Amino acid sequence: MTSPDVTDLLKSPPPRTAREAATAETLVGLPMPRDPELVTDASRRLKVTRQRGRRFPFPVPNGWFIVAQADDLAPGETRALYLFAKDLVLYRTASGEPRLVDAHCPHLGAHLGVGGKVEGECLRCPFHGWSFGPDGQCVDIPYSDSDHIPSKAHARSYPTIERNKMIWAWHHAEEAEPFYDVPEVEEFSDPEWTDIDCREFEIAIACQEMAENNVDFAHFRYVHGTDAIPEDEFYVDGTYKRTIGNDGNFVREGYGLGLGVLRIKGWVTFLSSTTPIDEENVLVRWVFTAPKANGEQSVKEAADAFCGGVSQDIPIWENKIYRPRPVLTKSEKDILEHRRWSRQFYSGYDPAGEAEVMED
Repeated sequence: MTSPDVTDLLKSPPPRTAREAATAETLVGLPMPRDPELVTDASRRLKVTRQRGRRFPFPVPNGWFIVAQADDLAPGETRALYLFAKDLVLYRTASGEPRLVDAHCPHLGAHLGVGGKVEGECLRCPFHGWSFGPDGQCVDIPYSDSDHIPSKAHARSYPTIERNKMIWAWHHAEEAEPFYDVPEVEEFSDPEWTDIDCREFEIAIACQEMAENNVDFAHFRYVHGTDAIPEDEFYVDGTYKRTIGNDGNFVREGYGLGLGVLRIKGWVTFLSSTTPIDEENVLVRWVFTAPKANGEQSVKEAADAFCGGVSQDIPIWENKIYRPRPVLTKSEKDILEHRRWSRQFYSGYDPAGEAEVMED
């Protein structure tokens, strides 16, 4: 049997569009309809699950996540964000360094991103003028008659780096130091590759659940109407994963839970960051580039193909629940391995109630 071409698997559309398959109350799959507009227009999404409480048991994972595109933040600018189930403020110092801190001033709780001002390397609160340094520690109380600054006058800061044309922040529930790194994607600065095409969209899903698709090989046929990409090699080393398939033309690397780099030889390289908004929602950024030799539209065509594919997954993700004791066939053992691997990225999560039920 000849291995399928990777680009064909991504580009082949199912026979129905979403408008042909869906009504106000139902949507017919097998395969799921392909609707690229669904990715960016949440109003088109069908949500019928009404389970009370949370659908997923996981806390916000620890790891590196994109918080902004680098070009979207100039020196002296601030951005109010809600990520990691927290109100945050991202700002760029006068020297050009990106910084991320908890939004609410430890003094009397003002939001530092609503009227706060960047002064040099510091961020000054709009309420009483307290100034916070790059590490979040207060360095100035302008009206105080004492030089003493309380040690608790501190806004939590998050390690940040600028890489791959993005701003990344390290989230750790216990404020531990980073235990893996963000890879450098060389194609993003290679003159033989196109400018990046960044796609952003939100999905009501947990990071772990979204990543589980990569090892759920059976879903390709029933959700996407394609065969799974044949794997030649699968390698795991701590926080790192690598899959090589399609005779070496498909290479996917995973760094932590929510950061991946996919290379399809001669067609596209793309970086994926799944940033947790909270325990039940994510902000996805897919950053694409393609060889210039493929033409000016090549990167857009590749990005459109992947977005069309994920549009088939979104209705499944946004209506599913987590089964801690799933009934699985023996061929689905990789799902269990993925779940065990994912546990290293959580603080305060007890998976004791999880145990697989394998089919005889």
